[in-house]
Order: sequence, then C-alpha cells, then structure tokens
Amino acid sequence: MRAPLPQLFVAALVFAAASPAQAPPIPPAENPTTPEKVTLGKILFWDEQLSSDDSVACGTCHQPAFGGADPRSAASIHPGADRVFGTADDVRGSFGIVRQKTNGDFARDALFGLGRQVTPRVANTVLGAAWHQRVFWDMRATGELVDPESGAIVAPFGAALETQALAPILSTAEMGHEGRTWTEVRHKLEQVAPLALASALPADVQAALQQNPGYPGLFAAAFGDPAITAVRIAFALAAYERTLLPDDTPWDRFMAGQTNAMTPAEQDGWALFQTSGRCIACHWAGTFSDDEGHVLGLRPSVEDPGIALDAGVVGDPGAFKTPTLRNAGLRPRLFHNGQSPPLGDPAQLTDPASTLNVYLDGGGMDPHFLDGFLLPLGQLGVTASDLLSIQEFVRTGLTDQRAALRLPPFDHPDLRSTVLPPPRVFGQGRAGAVEPFFVDTVPSFPGNDDWKLGVAASDGPTLALVAIGRSSFEPPVHVLGIPWNVQPLVGQLLVLQGQLTGPAVGTWRLPLPDAPWLAQVPFYFQAIAFDPHAPWGLAASKGAEIFVR
Repeated sequence: MRAPLPQLFVAALVFAAASPAQAPPIPPAENPTTPEKVTLGKILFWDEQLSSDDSVACGTCHQPAFGGADPRSAASIHPGADRVFGTADDVRGSFGIVRQKTNGDFARDALFGLGRQVTPRVANTVLGAAWHQRVFWDMRATGELVDPESGAIVAPFGAALETQALAPILSTAEMGHEGRTWTEVRHKLEQVAPLALASALPADVQAALQQNPGYPGLFAAAFGDPAITAVRIAFALAAYERTLLPDDTPWDRFMAGQTNAMTPAEQDGWALFQTSGRCIACHWAGTFSDDEGHVLGLRPSVEDPGIALDAGVVGDPGAFKTPTLRNAGLRPRLFHNGQSPPLGDPAQLTDPASTLNVYLDGGGMDPHFLDGFLLPLGQLGVTASDLLSIQEFVRTGLTDQRAALRLPPFDHPDLRSTVLPPPRVFGQGRAGAVEPFFVDTVPSFPGNDDWKLGVAASDGPTLALVAIGRSSFEPPVHVLGIPWNVQPLVGQLLVLQGQLTGPAVGTWRLPLPDAPWLAQVPFYFQAIAFDPHAPWGLAASKGAEIFVR
C-alpha cells in the first residue's frame, strides 16, 4: 500500500546528497585482484567459446557502449507468465541459444520452438555492479560463494559478482545445452584457442595471449597452476568486472569541484533529482542505487514476484533491485521487464509504461504493495517538463563516455556474432504443414569440428534431404513444382524427430576443416522434406547461403 514516509525521505535525501562519488569496490579476501586475473577474466568475458555452441559470450548481453546492457533487448521478446506471445504480459529479455539436448542436437523449446530462447528479464548492467552487495534483478546473487563442483563455501562475504558469474554458463537458455557440466566447460577451455572467434583484440589481451596462447597457461599465470575450475572462472570474471567502473562522468567531475563539468541543463536536472523529483530517495548519489528492492507496480506481481522468489531476501511481491543510473542513458530499454523506451526517446512522453509516466503517476498498473517512497509526482506539482529535465541529467550527466567510446577499462574485442552477418536466406520455399527451414545459429568457422545445421519440417517425424552446392539458382528453377534454389553437388538424408504437432527437427553435423580457402566462397543449402500436407508430398525450404569464416 502507498504511504508517505516524509521522515525517511528526508533522512535518505540528506544521506544520499552528502555521499561522495563511490569508492573502488573491495574484493573478497579469497579473491584478491591481480593484473593477470583481470586479463584472464576479460578474455573469458568476451569469448563466445564459453558457451556450449560458440554463439554467446558474457559480453554478448553486457556491452559497455549500451550501458553494460543488451542492445538486442528491444527485439528480444519473452511471452511472460501466460506463455502466449502478443499479450499484455510480454516482456523484453536477452537472446540466449537455441535449446539443445545433452548431446548438442537442436530441440524444440516449449516457448520458443527452434528460435533463440529469451530470458524473462532484461540483462542488468554490468557497469558498476561491483559496488553492489547483491546482484541480479531479484538480488539472488549474495556475497556467499559456494563451489558448484564441491558444495564447499569458498567465500562467505563480498562475492556477489563471483556468484552471479557462474549462473549463465550452465543455463540451458543462456549459454549451455541441457545437462551441461563444469567438467564439459573445463574440457572445452583446455582445448580451444582463447578468443579464436573474436577480432580487434585490445593490446593487453594480445600481450597475454602472446605469452600464453592457451587457457591452461592463462590460468597458471593468474592462479599459479593450470587447473581450470568453476571457482577460478568465477574469480577471474569477477576480477575483470570490478574494473568496469563508470566513475568518470560530468557529475563526478562536477562534484570534485569542476563547476563547468555539467551543463546548466544538467545542473537543473540534478537539483530537481535531489528535491521535488524525489529520485535520490532510492538512487543514492555515488552508486545511484540504494542496493535495495522496491515495488513500482509495473505489472501484476503474480507474473513475476521479483525478490520474493528468493526466500533469503525479504521484500514485497513484485519488488526488484534499484538499478544504478550510471550510464542509463546508453541503455536501449529500461526497467527489469524492458517496458520503458530509452531516455531521450519522444515516447517517454506518450508511452504510459515509460519511466517518466510511471513516476509521474506514482507507479504502474498494479497498485498492490507499492513502495512507500513512490508518490504520484504529478499530484505534488512535478511536471512532465521537470521529469524530462531530470532524465536529461541522467542521460548525459551520468554517462561515462569511456564506455560509450570503448576506451579502457571498457575496451574489448569484437564478437564474431556482431561483426559477421548471419547466413543469407533467399529464394522460394514450398510449404506443407510448415515451410521447411534451417536452424543455423552455430558459427561456421574453419576448424569447428562440432558445426551443425538444424533442419525443421512437417508436423511429425519425417525425412529430409539436405542439398549442398557451390552455386545458387536466383531466381529458382522449378522441377515438379518444387523451387530449387541450389545447384546441388551432394545430398545428405536426415531423420527429423518430432511430436505429432509442430515441426520435426533433425541435426546434421559436419566437421569443418581448418582450411583458409573455405572462407573465399559461400556454400548453398536447401532442404527437401517429405510432408503429406505438401503438393506431391514434398515441401522445400528457401535457400541458405553460408560462409565458412
């Protein structure tokens, strides 16, 4: 229920306004920071090979130029609690991997079919996360680190970043196939060349890899011996993340005495931020977060209880951690469910789900359990223009341009998935129960001995012929009504497994030799599937152009 708390608000305002820029975080005693450990963590963070299918790195969802969040969140839709797309409870999250069985074969997911899975919340920022005692939106990553391989408590306090770092690597939605184990992660890291899929490596990373071109050597440099363990992975990732502090903003310089560091407009917004806007009640100066959970009533709490999911955290249903506002101006979506457009977007004024309108109205659509600090600012004389002024302060006055420009400590390699275009789909298909299609999310790089291509067709178990060629027909050539988009050189018969409804899927594996010439020309693929619902019982996919590079 909503209840004004004037005494607490005044106390919070006085404390927060007097807070200096945040001091550097202190790592747990069990994980002292060293340059070698930080560099190892940087390499791990940006290595897509840390995922089971080489398609996702930690940095995929946490990019400094986008405020430490996921630039894809505007397009990553999760169907929400009702598990139905296109309804009011849909949320924005982060793309993970296509669901894969224990053996790595593609599998249909109950929600996302054969598309990339999406997390049920947007990726929270990694920038400045080291200042927080608990991380994740629901605050479930605490300071206690438990070794997932032995069950022993490794660090009793201050290890929230270490705890958080472990979860996505085995997650079947984010980075891992079903049943992935730390033994599998260890074995893979022992075999691969670090950052083999990345490009534009920063100087510190290049220097480390020149000295130790393999992960065992990098772990030996960081920890004294080459053993790769889950805890050491967590230690290295956390050590790197503790360097990602966006603490060189116009506000920081202004508070240090540079009176012209903030523009007059930013100073006006900062003044409103501390006073009538009441922002500072929860976004304390320094971290610009109070490290607590609050209920904004964005959606009914039954859809996502937030911190109430964790029995170790006390909070009302629907409470979520206060995010830092540092570099919030770079983030593509706002709030835990991504419902708000970004700062500076004209939709801040028109969208009832925007941060501006939620705070102007004193909460979202669900009035139950609203936080006591959350008052309807519009009824207290605060105008939309005032909130736009506050947002402008946050958007520019709290942005560390080093992150926006990828300058140290926010410099990083280019991910393969962000540099190379996805396979090109072209031509015509012919549908039966469905039009056959390819699942082609696994990167086709030279030397990938676990490259695989998924084929989906029909509405139950069936067979498909995968035709492979070195040239395409554009426009297609029709034979018996089937559009041929590929001039085939060879074919592979594939068994597709499925239920009685929905497309069946098969996984075709083709080890790719480590041959540079492969990158010079594309390969073309098309699937012809037996489907009783198609003319002549044959359905065809469109063509797919795939480069090995």
